[in-house]
Amino acid sequence: MKTFKITLSIITLSILLVGCSSVKVTDSWKDVRTSNIENKNILIVTESNNQVIRTTFEKDIVEQLSKKGYKSLESFKMFPFLNSNDTLTDEQLRDIKKELSNSGINIVVKTVLKDINEYSKTYTEGGTVYYQNTYPTYYFDGYHRRLYRSYRTIYLNVEPETTTTYTSKEYILETSIYDLTQPEHQQLSSVITSVVDNPKDIEKTSKDFSKKLVKELIQ
Repeated sequence: MKTFKITLSIITLSILLVGCSSVKVTDSWKDVRTSNIENKNILIVTESNNQVIRTTFEKDIVEQLSKKGYKSLESFKMFPFLNSNDTLTDEQLRDIKKELSNSGINIVVKTVLKDINEYSKTYTEGGTVYYQNTYPTYYFDGYHRRLYRSYRTIYLNVEPETTTTYTSKEYILETSIYDLTQPEHQQLSSVITSVVDNPKDIEKTSKDFSKKLVKELIQ
C-alpha cells in the first residue's frame, strides 16, 4: 500500500504582521480657482517634532515631484528648527511669509497628523488538514492475481482552530495646499486626506505616501 500525506497550513498571524503598511487617499477637495502648480516653486512642509519623520517625508515628496518635473524644496532646509507645538505671533508669520516671498516660493504643501484611530483585528488560525490516499493492492493465490482492496480512500482530520485578536492603528493625515500668489483669504486651494494603516517601516510608509500624494497633487 502506498500512502501520501499532504499537510496544508493556514497563514499565521506573525506572517500577516510582517506585511507593509497601507496608504490610501480617502478624500480630496479643490477650489474652483485652483491654479496649476506647474512651473511654480513649491515648499514641502511636514509638521512633526520627530525630525526623522519630518525629513524622510519631505525628502520623498520632493523626490516624487522632481521625477514629474516639478520644482520643490524641503522646509527643514529653510526652517531647520521649526516646532509644530510653537504658537507663532503675527509678526513671526509675517517674517516667514516675507522669507518665502524672497525665496521665490509660490506654493506651500503642508501635511499634518489630524487624528489616530485605534481598532481591533481578529484572525482565525486553522489546524492542519491531512489527506491519505490508498491505492489498489493485489495479491496472488497460486495462479490468479486477485484484488485485495480497491477504490481510493480519503479522510480529513482538522485540528481545532485558534482565534487571535490584536489592536492596530490608522493615522489620518491632512495635506493642505496654499497658493501664496493669491489674496490671503483665497490662498487655501485644496485639501487632501490620507489614511495610513498600521505603519511599521517609516521609509516604506513615506515612499508609499509620497507617491499617492503627488499623484493626487498633479492630476
